[in-house]
Amino acid sequence: MRTKKEIFYKIMTIVLVAAYSLHTSSCASTKAAPSGGPKDTIPPVVVGMYPANNNVNFPVKDGEVEIEFDEYVIIKDANKNILLSPPLKKQVKTRIKGKSVIVTFPEQLDSNCTYSLNFGEAIADNNENNPYYGLSYSFSTGKEIDSLMLSGTVVDATTLFPIANATVALYLQAKDSTVITTRPDAVARTDKWGYFTVKNLKDKPYHVFAFTDDNTNNRYDQGNEKVAFLDTTVTPVKVMKKDSPELKYYDSKDTLACLSRPSEVDLLIFKENSKVQFIRENNRFSRRGMGIGFNAANATVDSIGIDGIPDNMLITQNNITNDSLTIWIKEGIKVPDTLRVAVKYHKTDSTGTLVPAVENLKMVAPAEKKQQRRGKQSEENEKGNKPEKRRDLLEVTVSADNKMVEQEGIILKFKEPLAQMLMDSITFRMKNPRMIESKVEYTFERDSLEITRYIVRTEEPYIKGNDYTLVIPKATFKDINGFTNDSIEIKISLPTDENLSSLTLEMKNVDSRYIVELINPARSQVFRKYIISDDCDLLFPYLTAGEYSVRITEDKNGNGIIDTGELLVRNQPEKVLLYKLDDGKDIIKIAERTELVQTVDINSMFGKK
Repeated sequence: MRTKKEIFYKIMTIVLVAAYSLHTSSCASTKAAPSGGPKDTIPPVVVGMYPANNNVNFPVKDGEVEIEFDEYVIIKDANKNILLSPPLKKQVKTRIKGKSVIVTFPEQLDSNCTYSLNFGEAIADNNENNPYYGLSYSFSTGKEIDSLMLSGTVVDATTLFPIANATVALYLQAKDSTVITTRPDAVARTDKWGYFTVKNLKDKPYHVFAFTDDNTNNRYDQGNEKVAFLDTTVTPVKVMKKDSPELKYYDSKDTLACLSRPSEVDLLIFKENSKVQFIRENNRFSRRGMGIGFNAANATVDSIGIDGIPDNMLITQNNITNDSLTIWIKEGIKVPDTLRVAVKYHKTDSTGTLVPAVENLKMVAPAEKKQQRRGKQSEENEKGNKPEKRRDLLEVTVSADNKMVEQEGIILKFKEPLAQMLMDSITFRMKNPRMIESKVEYTFERDSLEITRYIVRTEEPYIKGNDYTLVIPKATFKDINGFTNDSIEIKISLPTDENLSSLTLEMKNVDSRYIVELINPARSQVFRKYIISDDCDLLFPYLTAGEYSVRITEDKNGNGIIDTGELLVRNQPEKVLLYKLDDGKDIIKIAERTELVQTVDINSMFGKK
């Protein structure tokens, strides 16, 4: 038996140990919490599907699908991510039950129909939001599962960039307006690379469309969304298999793998021009100038009448797509502050038919606002002791890029049409390296599409190493307001940087009109543009080292722009392609001091014989 002294020492030992433990715990709490182990990066795993995947005789009414996982999961953006093919009128319903996702259908399914349920990025684990990509489930309300598939890509018709999250819609029976009025027989959505695979198809011909389904109603909303279509039907031939590359999930960052996937069809998506015609806007941008904007292209204007202004005192200009009209009143007549303009044109009525109509517009000159700006400018000039800009100054915008002047010329842009030009006062001279000057013969022409734009071109080619000077004296130009220009001096000399390079395209088998553009890889900048209709050599000089692409457009109507398509009359947009090198890449890398030559076979590029 222990003595009281031993018991006392035992108790004290326990107390001291406990106190030490509390002390160390308290000290530890002032530091960072200990690690809980490595972060969970593993997505959830499917452990069961009920009924089993590819189940047949699924009930057309009150059917339910359960997908069980090895951990708790969440559902993200179900309406955006979960897609049933073929779609129902209403979105499928989902809920969480334990570690399972339950899917129910808000309406009766079709009989003898194979359905494919695709979850996109909807499923993720509950703790770390690790997504489960590529999850799909198929079933049939009949006795067989349709097992064919069709893959392809959707790209923008103009930029050729892939279109993500576009709806690809297949129809067994289709009329011109089917994609607008009817739900598809099968659907899929494109990934970030514009790639899609439509699953569980029949061995029958399908009409193929794609559209940007912004409101997720599985129909193309004309006027608001973009659309694409194939000219012919497609009958699927590939059978769905577990190891099919079309059905595998690929990380979107794995460029090589994503681009190497099989693609059977290519869809060029475009925005249709509106067919509903009316006057969308109007504005009076100056005392003598006004603009009218129409909602649709190719507006038919029968007449323009302005109270108190004779018709022969009007200058009019349409833009190239004929959906904008600019009107100026010539010099020599007083213009009131308020103009009443009657526009007689063809307007779309309630039945969608173009009928003659007259609209009366009231346009007020921005004189007061203009005067306020002038007053503010005068005040600022007085404070800075700067001479005040004269109120009758005709401002001229000059564009004279040394790298582009050989092709584009020297461009002069005015705000209003000119009323007078004293051409004899303009001088254009050239100075060679020996400082010997000589006269330069030139042409001065108004742009055929823009009456306020003029182009100065030399009759002889520019010579590298020579300096050129174009001098335009004061009051050479006078516009319809009576404003005159200050003196202008423009200096030009071709680039002499020895590090610059050039690209020459040998255009072969050119059988019609094409637009050829040198662009940056982002396709946001055009460095130089040619329009050709015959075999020729195109020179792109003065290029800095870097990456470039060549975009070629089949300009069928010869208007110099890329025209969009039209669904109901089955017009595809004008075909745009990027020139590809022998390795299949569309980016041309140009080094310093390089004279690169490439041969472009137009017939081969555009699939012509």
